[in-house]
Amino acid sequence: MPPKNTNNDLKEFIHDKFESHEELEALRFKRIDELLTHFGKEVDSNEETIKRVHTRVDRIDTKIKTVQGLGTAIATALGAAAAWIGLSK
Repeated sequence: MPPKNTNNDLKEFIHDKFESHEELEALRFKRIDELLTHFGKEVDSNEETIKRVHTRVDRIDTKIKTVQGLGTAIATALGAAAAWIGLSK
């Protein structure tokens, strides 16, 4: 009988090891899913940030072009006034 009891002990030990391994695998996959979900949320957040930055850059670019356009108009007007004053003297 002792060998049979040892055999049952071995079977029980192996069964316990397999159960522990399956539990660890389940926890591992659960953690991987949590990390992927968190990463997905961060990517979405980063995409929104990138969109906001692009919008701000576009607005700044538009303002710069407006100021440059006004500068060109003022320079043209001053040049025309200087030419008119120079021709009238």
